[in-house]
Amino acid sequence: MAFTATQYLFKASIITATTANTVGSYTVPASTRGMIVGLTLANSATTNKINYADIGLHDGSQAYFIASKTPIPPGGSVVAIGVEKHVLPSGGSIRITAYGTGGLDAIATIVEIT
Repeated sequence: MAFTATQYLFKASIITATTANTVGSYTVPASTRGMIVGLTLANSATTNKINYADIGLHDGSQAYFIASKTPIPPGGSVVAIGVEKHVLPSGGSIRITAYGTGGLDAIATIVEIT
């Protein structure tokens, strides 16, 4: 089966998650698929405490974890997606939950295929 894409768009989605707050950093638009080519999380807390994060993908009806309770050291970062790529269907999203005393920044790089 051949796949023909009519358009490729590169997007960056930036979010800040706070303590025990689940956020959707990106949702795939209608009639589009989203390929996540990179996802980096950074501990942006001003304290010297480790932050933890749940990282999941949602296909529109079911959530799937990439990592659970991932430790992110103060001033450090974790590359959650970098080598393997994930494709989300229309309506799919990235879900990140932070557990800690401060913020967690996430940057996702997505290629939209229409």
